[in-house]
Amino acid sequence: MSSVKESARAAASVAGKSGDTILSVNDIVVEFPRGGKSGFRAINGVSFDLRQGETLGLVGESGSGKSMTALSLLSIVPLPGRIIQGSISLRGERIDNLPVNELRKIRGKRIGMVFQDPMTGLNPVRSIGGQLTESVLRHQNVTKAEAEEIAFKALDDVGIPSARDRLKGYPHELSGGLRQRVMIALALINHPDVIIADEATTSLDATIQAQILDVFRVRLSKATLIMITHDLGVAAEICDRIAVMYAGRIVELGTISEVLTNPKHPYTVGLLSAVPRFDVRRPKLVPIPGTPPTAEDIVRGCPFAPRCRHAQSKCEERPPLEIVDGRQVACWFPRGSNAA
Repeated sequence: MSSVKESARAAASVAGKSGDTILSVNDIVVEFPRGGKSGFRAINGVSFDLRQGETLGLVGESGSGKSMTALSLLSIVPLPGRIIQGSISLRGERIDNLPVNELRKIRGKRIGMVFQDPMTGLNPVRSIGGQLTESVLRHQNVTKAEAEEIAFKALDDVGIPSARDRLKGYPHELSGGLRQRVMIALALINHPDVIIADEATTSLDATIQAQILDVFRVRLSKATLIMITHDLGVAAEICDRIAVMYAGRIVELGTISEVLTNPKHPYTVGLLSAVPRFDVRRPKLVPIPGTPPTAEDIVRGCPFAPRCRHAQSKCEERPPLEIVDGRQVACWFPRGSNAA
């Protein structure tokens, strides 16, 4: 396990932006009990560092562990799941073992979250202004009048028209794109160190998606962002580095150009082969055969081996996350090696 940690730290120092480390995630394991069997590990040894102003994309199929990784950063893993191993540090301070009252001070203040569905992330029976103002009053030492002005400025900053009037409205009165902007405003309003955007553009049409990405580019130019997405195009457009997740593990992590133009892990190659292309007439999409492991499956070796055409007997052992050509790869036979 020590080699995995050393590889993660070394790759982060090579690929990360200059500046201080804001968030450090070290060998996190999230486990759910399952009858008489050993627990199901929804997250199984995830490590990465994020520096000031850096954007990291988390990509992979549904069930790969992207959202669970985000929930673990906020210590809101749904019960009966729990973090059983590893540590999470924010600006050098460990936060995963803090008591609940201290964690509440961090959520919304130092780590902001943009949920995939704003209708579940926003309170439907409270006004937009009331929700924004409440967050400001909880985390900032200001008067109610000052909090209301901060709330107006937050809506205006994310491009919501007639922002002052919108403060009196309710989530159901807004379009999906405007609700997502409200979620972004709520995540940004207390100037957190880290923003987590969980599929923030997935349910939006192409025009609104482009507008939301512009909001992130402009408003988060100096913030640290984790962008969780199924869309490799979105990741390519906004992220500095990308972490490909499969079965609760990071299987490849590197810069956008490294991973998307020269993928090393067979799973990354498969994801890219399944992306529609517009520079080729009638492009042939190549789906990845099989399905990811479920909570009922017990995986001892490489979890991708049952779907991998390069799998060999060595793959019955779990491959460590090691540096290959400047990025991290968890594969015994990475693309470009003599054995692949």
